[in-house]
Amino acid sequence: MISRRELGRLALGALALPATAANKIDSVVHGLQFGLQSYIFTGIGLPQEGILDVVINCMVESRLGECDLYAPLVEPAQFWDRSRAATPQAREELAQWRMSVSLDHFRAVRKRFEDAGIQIYGLSGFPGATEEELSRTFDIAEALGARLITLGVTLSAARRVAPLAGKRGLTVALQGRPDMHPTNPDVISTPENFDAAVALSGSYRIGFDIGDATGGGYDALRFVEAHLERLALIYLKDRRKDRLSVPWGEGDTPIKEVLHLIRDRKAAIRCYIDCDHKTSNRPADVKRSFEYAKAALS
Repeated sequence: MISRRELGRLALGALALPATAANKIDSVVHGLQFGLQSYIFTGIGLPQEGILDVVINCMVESRLGECDLYAPLVEPAQFWDRSRAATPQAREELAQWRMSVSLDHFRAVRKRFEDAGIQIYGLSGFPGATEEELSRTFDIAEALGARLITLGVTLSAARRVAPLAGKRGLTVALQGRPDMHPTNPDVISTPENFDAAVALSGSYRIGFDIGDATGGGYDALRFVEAHLERLALIYLKDRRKDRLSVPWGEGDTPIKEVLHLIRDRKAAIRCYIDCDHKTSNRPADVKRSFEYAKAALS
């Protein structure tokens, strides 16, 4: 069994391929735009140093031309590690860095992806507690070339962000936590919660994780069909009804049916790979998942 530390070294070495694509990688399959939710490269034992190389080279190898960039991947490791403690001091240190770092830091990240033929379409995991921090989030998204910000916020926070979202001209995808049996009335959990939240701003759309939804008791296919015009993107993962994430095809999530629906209705919904099951080789998981999607649409 390969240790996590050995996995990190192997991934960084084996995937160190030239990233010199002159043109954007085309990952449209039967009219569906596929991409990657880069969050899935966290929490699996990879060192943060060099992790962007792993993400970029995985996307080049898998021929995925878009991503939703998980913000901690481009933050200094010391802030990333401390923020997991969720202490007020850790949050303040990270907020100060985000407010003060030059936007050139993010422009350089954008160039690395674009040189590989990849567009950073979305930015996620980068909210903010104050209006100034939220405004900075939009500045950073623009520096990265993103057209969309994904926010996993509560209903009250969605109300607070709505005026700013309308001013900045970027789409905001509200992710929420899909669960048919919520315990917190402020969390965007049920279909009714999503409807109420997205109605708060003309800039709001839904970012929907069909695996999380399946684990939360949703009929994910029915929800997608009912919200085709309000969905900006879908995260594709396979989960069982007991919430356990598994390789695609082994769970209860209607991945094939959702892909067929989006294709047949010609819906303008991005489909981002989000395979977060336990792994010994995440790049291989991504490639396998994309092949599954292509086969499902053939």
